Amino acid sequence: MKPVFLLAVATSVLAGQIGQFPPGQIPGQYPPGQNPQGRFPGGGNSRGSGKSSDTRSVSQSSQSYRGVVRKLEAGSMDLEIEDTRFLIIDLSTATTKPPDLRVGDGLDVVASEDKDGNFHASSIQFDRDIAQTINDRDGVAIQQEGRTGPPPTILVRPDSSSAGDGDTGPPVLKHGKPAPHASDPIPDDAPTTPSRANSAVEPARSSRSSADPHLALVEKAREVASKFLEGLPNYVVQESATRYVSETRQPSWNVVDIVSAEVVFEEHKESYRNLQINGKPSKKPPEESGAWSTGEFGTILGNLFSPYTDADFKFAQDDTISHRSASVFDFKVQRVRASWRIWTTGQYIMPAYRGSVWIDKQTGEVLRIEMQAKEIPEAFPEISVETAVDYDSIRLGTPEQFLLPVHSEALSCWRGSNDCQRNVIEFRNYHKFTGESNIEFK
Repeated sequence: MKPVFLLAVATSVLAGQIGQFPPGQIPGQYPPGQNPQGRFPGGGNSRGSGKSSDTRSVSQSSQSYRGVVRKLEAGSMDLEIEDTRFLIIDLSTATTKPPDLRVGDGLDVVASEDKDGNFHASSIQFDRDIAQTINDRDGVAIQQEGRTGPPPTILVRPDSSSAGDGDTGPPVLKHGKPAPHASDPIPDDAPTTPSRANSAVEPARSSRSSADPHLALVEKAREVASKFLEGLPNYVVQESATRYVSETRQPSWNVVDIVSAEVVFEEHKESYRNLQINGKPSKKPPEESGAWSTGEFGTILGNLFSPYTDADFKFAQDDTISHRSASVFDFKVQRVRASWRIWTTGQYIMPAYRGSVWIDKQTGEVLRIEMQAKEIPEAFPEISVETAVDYDSIRLGTPEQFLLPVHSEALSCWRGSNDCQRNVIEFRNYHKFTGESNIEFK
């Protein structure tokens, strides 16, 4: 199935993930022979939907997977394997396994993968050597439940390496400040955009050789971000996501559907209600009907500036965005520190990522975040994932203004094909929320 990717703006108040997303997350991939399904990268998670049936028409034979248990439930476990993927493996009464499995155990698991991409274990044995190998490789203890990253980003078309003359390669999100809420995809390895080609290199070098006053702005942004969620009141906003798919080498985006919902932010948690697809009520979670993303409301922002993430910021240039004077910083996040999940059926990754962030020089508020997944394992169904989120000051019926997402995009592409999915999301009609309120959007 195609992966769902969380938009760097939508999933968990900024979860940040890309790829196929697990149920209830970002829409992304579409079912075989139909529109993409799944979730798009940001709560922080990104999810994908099923790939076309011709790629997984029959169940694969059993294989042995070595890895470490990162999550354990009654009927399944998340196994981090050697190539950095996390496999969600179903357990049954027929599975031969030790009676005392625990999170952190190293295992050798024999499992089969069905036509939809789900993994089913037939036998499990302890493997202490792989536990030591993976823990030494990661260098830090991974808190599986504590690392929730931003939603997915835009995916690049998988066959870019074979692009010929006149072919610009896989689509990617357009880097740089948006032109009135318009953003087009750009390849992850694309050259510097014209607007930054002449100014990005020298300022970055000079900042490293001086006292680097720009880092003070990063620290200010870190402080603002840490207080961001704590200061948000309960509110409700109308979200509208237009989902596109392209199946051609030269991207040709066709509208799949438009998903709308009321997003309720209450006690620092998001929930969705009044979901509609093409104007018709739907009882299915949006991720089950196509690419979907989450995390725009704070997760992505909070993760980027978290001390745990330890992002490496480099000043790039000064810029103006949304009529505000800003400084642009490029950043990198190592895989072992990343919280961004990219989901697809039966598996997910938490890859290293890089991107750029626009910070208001006066207030330290973040105005835009771009993220691109890096070091995606070759066995993962998606080859590229990107996301971008734009923020602005919003009034919630009070004189005070709050920094909230107004626009986001997510893009992902499948490995070994020209199939890509793209979500363009708008957030409108912010209102302060109370439990007794009955707000209708028309």
